[in-house]
Amino acid sequence: MLRVGGTPNYGPVLPVHAANALGLFKKLGLTVEFTGFSGGSAAMEAVAAGEADLINYFPPGVALAKQRGVAATIIAAGTLTPRGWKIMAKKDSPLSSVKDLARKKIGVSANGSTTDFFALWAGQQAGSMVSRIPLGGGGLIPGLLSGNVDAIVAYPPLSYQLETSGDGKVVVDLGTAMQPNLPDVWMAADKVLQSKKEPIQKALVGIFSAVRYMKANPEWTVKFIQEQSKFAPAVAQLEFDNTIKGLSDDGVIQEGWVENSLALGRLAGLQELPSAKSMFSTEFFPVTPIEV
Repeated sequence: MLRVGGTPNYGPVLPVHAANALGLFKKLGLTVEFTGFSGGSAAMEAVAAGEADLINYFPPGVALAKQRGVAATIIAAGTLTPRGWKIMAKKDSPLSSVKDLARKKIGVSANGSTTDFFALWAGQQAGSMVSRIPLGGGGLIPGLLSGNVDAIVAYPPLSYQLETSGDGKVVVDLGTAMQPNLPDVWMAADKVLQSKKEPIQKALVGIFSAVRYMKANPEWTVKFIQEQSKFAPAVAQLEFDNTIKGLSDDGVIQEGWVENSLALGRLAGLQELPSAKSMFSTEFFPVTPIEV
């Protein structure tokens, strides 16, 4: 049995549930137990405590954990660019480009989160500091609509919900504006990679086989997203069009992509991070999928 973790209803972890639904893990002789965590930091704490084997996270968080003595390694890419991640404003806002964000208040979920890193990147692109206001994930949309902030860094599915409601507009689509920076990866503790190497390999085969099936079967996937996540049809369709279609097909990672991700961490003040090359292993990819 392998314990897999991630943020519930976050698009890049949906293939885990799809692999279970399609019987892929069973076909591979593997039992997978999924645990939903409140965020990547909580999932990383579970890895450090030996309570999770394989999680979905992002490179700066892994680097910070390694700084703190957690021996862990990235083993596969989830998505290459932040598909579905968007800096959004109210529908009647005058903001229309990244340059307009200079000196503005941008809502983020928490300090040191991926949303925080992306807000710092926006300030860098705007050529000016921005004020990052931590609102919590559930407070992003209310904070924006109440006028407490000028814009928010919205992650999927929040970005899709705000877009389809008509209450917000996209100022910057981070999925197309940013260089590949691996907003989510699959990682595990080094001791797990040694003691459970075969189950880890099988889990990746199941996940990436599900990715291939989901991309090739849009109707099944949109219906599955609706049933799994309880999203409205329009939101489920956007989840498929942006997130699912943007998932890596084989988990391959390039060193430059990891470096781009670590550069975001440095913007947030993280110092003396491990080298990009030391952050990941090439042993587990490219992943060769199996047929459903």
